[in-house]
Amino acid sequence: MPNKIFSSVFWVYLENTSSQFISFVVTVILARLLEPSHYGTIALLTVFIALAQVFVTNGISSALIQKKDADELDYSSMFWFNLLVSLILYAILFITAPLISDYYNQEELTTVLRILALSIPLSAYNCIQQAYVSSKMIFKKSFISNAGGGLLSGVIAVIMAFLDCGLWALVVQRILHVAFNTFLLMLVVEWRPKACFSLFRLKPMLSFGWRIMTTSFMFTAYAQLRSLIIGKRYSAADLGYYDRGYSFPSLIAGNIDSTITRVLFPALAQVQKESNSLLEKARRAAKTSAFIMTPILWGLAVMAQPVVQLLIGEKWLPCVPYLQIMCFVWWLQPTQTCSAQAIKAIGRSDLFLYNEIISKIIGLFLLVLAVFVFDSVFAIAIMFLVGQIIAVFIYGFCSQSYIGYKVKYQLYDLFVPTWMSLIMCACIKGVELCVNNLLLCMILQCIVGVLVYSLLSFISHNETFCFLLNALNLKKK
Repeated sequence: MPNKIFSSVFWVYLENTSSQFISFVVTVILARLLEPSHYGTIALLTVFIALAQVFVTNGISSALIQKKDADELDYSSMFWFNLLVSLILYAILFITAPLISDYYNQEELTTVLRILALSIPLSAYNCIQQAYVSSKMIFKKSFISNAGGGLLSGVIAVIMAFLDCGLWALVVQRILHVAFNTFLLMLVVEWRPKACFSLFRLKPMLSFGWRIMTTSFMFTAYAQLRSLIIGKRYSAADLGYYDRGYSFPSLIAGNIDSTITRVLFPALAQVQKESNSLLEKARRAAKTSAFIMTPILWGLAVMAQPVVQLLIGEKWLPCVPYLQIMCFVWWLQPTQTCSAQAIKAIGRSDLFLYNEIISKIIGLFLLVLAVFVFDSVFAIAIMFLVGQIIAVFIYGFCSQSYIGYKVKYQLYDLFVPTWMSLIMCACIKGVELCVNNLLLCMILQCIVGVLVYSLLSFISHNETFCFLLNALNLKKK
C-alpha cells in the first residue's frame, strides 16, 4: 500500500507538473501577444462556466471514489445522470448569455459564453473517467491524456494568437483542452459508459455527493465572486491584472494541492476505519506539502517583480502586488486541504459542508468590507488572505476533533519549514541587490534558494526532508 501511494503521488505530481509547465509556457507566450483586457473578459466568463461545472464534476467523482465497491452499474448510472445535468446547464447558459452580456455592457460576451459552455458536457464525461482513474489509482494513464491535451490545445492557441485572433485564442484553448483530455483518456482507460441505469444505486451516492457538490459550489462561488465584482465595479484590465496575479502562484501551488487531493482522498478512504493510519497519512501529507510549497511560494513572493517583468513584460507589472498576496493565500491551502480530505474520507461530508458555510460567511463579510469600505482591488485581495487564515483554523479544529490532528501540531508542521524559507528569502534578496542583469539575477536566485533551503534542511535533520530522501531511495530500488 505505501508503495502504491508513493507511485500514485509520483504520477499525479508528474502529470500536474507537466501540465502546469505546458500551461506556464503557453501563458507566458499568450500574455505577451494578448492584452490584459482579453484575460479579464475570459476570467469574467470563466466564473459562470466554473459554477456550472461544479454540478457535473465536484461531488460526483467523490461519491464514486468513496464507495469502495463501485462497479459498472454505479459508474454508468452516475454517467447518464451527469450527462443529463450537463445538458440542462448548457441550455441555461445558452439562454441567459444575452442577459449576462447586457449586464456587463459587452455584446461579444453572448457568443463567447455560448461556445465556452460547450466544455460542460465534455467535463461531465471526463469527470467519470477521472473518478475511475482515481478509484483504481492508475494515475499514469491520466498523465498521458492531461499532458497531451494541454500541449495540443496550447499550440493551437499560440498559433491563433500569432494570427491576431485575440480573445478567441483563449476561448479555443479552454474548449480544446477538455476535448483532447477526454478523447486521449478514452484511448488509454478501459472504462466506457454502458446502456444501464439504476436509481437504487444512484440515490446513496447522490446522498453523499450533494454535500460535497454544495460545498464546492460555495467555494467556487466565493472564489469567483471577486472576479464578478472586479469586472463590474472596476475594469476588464483590473480583472486581468488580478487574474494574472492569482494564476502565477496557482500554477505552482495548485499543482501540489491537486496532487494531494487526488491521491490523498482515495488513499484515506481505504483506511477510513483505521484511526491511527488515517491520522498518520493526513499528517504526512500536510508536512510534505508544507515542506515543498513554503520555499517556492515565499521565494516567488520575493522575486515577484523581476519574474513578471522578465516573463510577461512591463505592461503586466500592476499584477505584482496581487501575485505576492496570493502566494501567501496558497501557502495556507494544503493544511486546509489535508484536513478536508480526511473529513471526507470518513464519510462526514456534512462536516465538510458546515465548515465551508461558516468560512464562506466570514469571507463574504470581509469581501463586503473590502468593496464598500476600502473600495479597491488590493483590499479585495488582502481580505481574501484574511479569510484564508480564518478557514485554516476552522478546518483545523474540526480535524482535531474527528481525526485527532491537533491544531498546535498543524501549525507546527506548517511553520517548521518557514524559518528556513525566511533565511532563504534573505539570501535571494541579497543576490538581487548584487546583480543588475535581470535574467542572470533570477537564475542565481533560484540556484541560491535551492542550495540554501536544502542545506538548512540537511543541517537541521528535517524529518520531512529525510522522509523524502528515503522514499526516493526506495523508489529507485
